[in-house]
Amino acid sequence: MNRGVELARLIRCDKGSPCSHCRRVGVECVQVTVKPREKRTRILLTSQYERNIDVLDHRLDGVTKLLEDLKIILSASSSSPGLKNTKTATVPMVPPATSPASRAGPSEPAAGQVTEGESSLSAHSAFVHDFLQGLVEEGSLHHPDPEIDRTMKALSGLVSASRRQPETHESVLSLAKPKESAQQRISELPPIQTSVALIRLAKTQKLAGTGWIYEFITMRPFGDLCLNVYFSEDHSAFDFISVNAGLYSLCWDYALSSDIAPGEKEQYMTYAQSCRENLETGLANLPLYFPATSDAIAALLFGAFYTLQFAKSSLCWALSSKASELCQTLGYHRAASTENQVAEDPAYAQFLFWTTYYIEKGLSLRLGRPSTIPDWDITVSPPSSSAPDQAPVLAFFVLWVQTAKCQGNIYELLYSPGAVGLPDALRQSRVEILLSSLRDIDKETQKTRIAWLEISKENSGDDLMDFYATSDDILRLSLLTHVHRAAPRASSSRTTFSSDCLEAARMTLKRHHDCMEIIHRTGGKYFQTYIHWTLLFAPFIPFIVLFCHVMETRSEDEFARLEAFATSIGPASVLSEPAAKMLHLFQVLHNIARRYIELGGSVAQNRGQYSSIPQMNASLAALGVPHVGVVRTNSQQLGQQADQSLAFDSGSLPLDRDTEFGTGEAQIDQNLVNPVLWMGNGPQLEDWFYNNQASIQSLQEPGDS
Repeated sequence: MNRGVELARLIRCDKGSPCSHCRRVGVECVQVTVKPREKRTRILLTSQYERNIDVLDHRLDGVTKLLEDLKIILSASSSSPGLKNTKTATVPMVPPATSPASRAGPSEPAAGQVTEGESSLSAHSAFVHDFLQGLVEEGSLHHPDPEIDRTMKALSGLVSASRRQPETHESVLSLAKPKESAQQRISELPPIQTSVALIRLAKTQKLAGTGWIYEFITMRPFGDLCLNVYFSEDHSAFDFISVNAGLYSLCWDYALSSDIAPGEKEQYMTYAQSCRENLETGLANLPLYFPATSDAIAALLFGAFYTLQFAKSSLCWALSSKASELCQTLGYHRAASTENQVAEDPAYAQFLFWTTYYIEKGLSLRLGRPSTIPDWDITVSPPSSSAPDQAPVLAFFVLWVQTAKCQGNIYELLYSPGAVGLPDALRQSRVEILLSSLRDIDKETQKTRIAWLEISKENSGDDLMDFYATSDDILRLSLLTHVHRAAPRASSSRTTFSSDCLEAARMTLKRHHDCMEIIHRTGGKYFQTYIHWTLLFAPFIPFIVLFCHVMETRSEDEFARLEAFATSIGPASVLSEPAAKMLHLFQVLHNIARRYIELGGSVAQNRGQYSSIPQMNASLAALGVPHVGVVRTNSQQLGQQADQSLAFDSGSLPLDRDTEFGTGEAQIDQNLVNPVLWMGNGPQLEDWFYNNQASIQSLQEPGDS
């Protein structure tokens, strides 16, 4: 403290000049003046400043998203020079997001990597990459074909990206708004008169689409839910999510109707966009703790259907898993608990449970993850198409539940880690069980269509019901291919995949073109739904099966099927990131097969046809995909070598090039190979390596013959 101030305090200065005390004692009076506080500039963070900051933030995020979308589109289109230009569908697109994604999800990649199991599309694509890499690298070739080299690099980039990077985009809700603005969200709902009119249309089935709202309104008074959100200030976050999800589907489906004026169409798309923003805001602000109520389950299911509509499978898994937990907490999966419900409608409780079951079991196969709803723990009766007062939409819902159960069983019985190493006899018995299940579903489908299809067409229109029927067929045929794919290969078979597996794959692609005709007929109205709910709902392996068969046989008929399919789904590049990745993968494989046939045809006359048969299943086993032709004679001997090497480098395999084709005497150092590759496949794998080496050598050295 200043000494003058201290003295003034001690002598009790009266602030005179000089002060009375100084005059009395005869000393010099020294006064200390206090420096006045400087006036500070006040910064007002008004709503105008906040709006300006939000505008800049929105624009920056919009530019970032556009750049990301452009990258996806360019990467998908850059790999399709060999595809012919054919008629494609016009895809109706939702307006791009303009609000900051950083408010709804992580702005930086997560530290961990997303792991997908053996049944996922990424696992199958990794197998194809490693199989082809082995073909290219084994021969120590001096003159590799430049085009094959480029396409192999593109495929390598796809697989490497899927192995390294987490699916951050799937966990981000790009349209979610800041939580502070949620107070103003009610004013952004469609007018109440509009919502009531749409609900009435949906109840009479004059308005129909693919959203869950059309099943929900048969079980619950959706209009009362809307009134609560519109006019009550204390409505729950779960009701807000359900209302906006339902109104989004209704507005969007009505906007796509062909018999409305352009101005009205634009207005309803604006309503749909507002509801979509509200829905994502509600989902992004969900709490960590969920009360065990039917309202919470319904909101989670609305969110799950919405995220699947835009191919966000990881986020959908999170929502459906939570719904599964709440259903089991409330005992909806138990018959006794459901019968004893007092405050809950038992029919509605079962409807919520089986809807959760349908979503969760389907994702189990798609993502390669174990289901959270074990079938042995369910005692409530499954939905039946013979129930009294059955609505048409719920009659088809029965089929979807049965198909989902089969999807979960395919993963558990054939593609789970515990199922991969089972003996052939047990695996074959499981294949037969699943084939029987698919046949039963097909029979039930025919009965349901006879009873309900014409009635549904009268209410909802021919196009929608034809689309439903065809896309359901494609999904079941794709599942049939999955089952045949996992069957043990017969020792007498000269191809990796059985004739039944190949035929199922061909039938799937044939039915696909039937569905594309319906989509073209409707101006692309259902194209996005088809890609996300059919081709991506279960890993679409029929294309991969036929591609591998082309690489084995150089069949031009099979290649024509690949080309027609890859061309037909060209517009998928702009739908979503997962759709663009799937398209890119199929285009790269198409280009490899095309070049393989072009070069192979010019070599065959001088070199002879190499069948390239061989055990692709060994490569499948190395990648965790179940192999099909397991011979157990060497398993004990090779199992002792399991700890010697865990890395498979196909380029380092020493092969004796002078060995006669088919003798099985190629000298391969087994210690250099992943022991999983060798489990029970020793003799066949030697032939596979040698035959593929010979084929690729003849493919890439045409000038030396």
